[in-house]
Amino acid sequence: MRKALGIMLALAGLMVAGAAEARGYLGKRAQRLPDLQIGIGEDGYGMEPKEYRLETGKGYKLTVKATGLVECELVMREFLDNVWLRMLQAGEVEFKVPTISVIELDDEGEFRLIFVPIRPGRYEYACEGLEKQGLVGTFIVE
Repeated sequence: MRKALGIMLALAGLMVAGAAEARGYLGKRAQRLPDLQIGIGEDGYGMEPKEYRLETGKGYKLTVKATGLVECELVMREFLDNVWLRMLQAGEVEFKVPTISVIELDDEGEFRLIFVPIRPGRYEYACEGLEKQGLVGTFIVE
């Protein structure tokens, strides 16, 4: 009986220790990142920022804003394959999908991604075909 009680208390201790490390539902407490601006500058071939530094297991909100000066097929497939995508929001419409690969930005507008990175690495994002004009950046996940 004592042995069984000891095992039960040890297991309960492990469960409590594990719960103490959990920080809750990270997608709800997402940290807002600086807006990714596409199509800035006189010629519209500017993009800022060029780099984001993220940590695995933390929730983030990223708003992408396009000026509409250039059409951008925003490709970030490798990055989005390595995050838990909680939501994509465009205007009043929310998309709750497991993954996306390309987002077309033909006109002025914006959308928001809420996500949690799950795998470290360097991941490029770019307006397809416009990388040489400078419409490229990097997510660095540690």
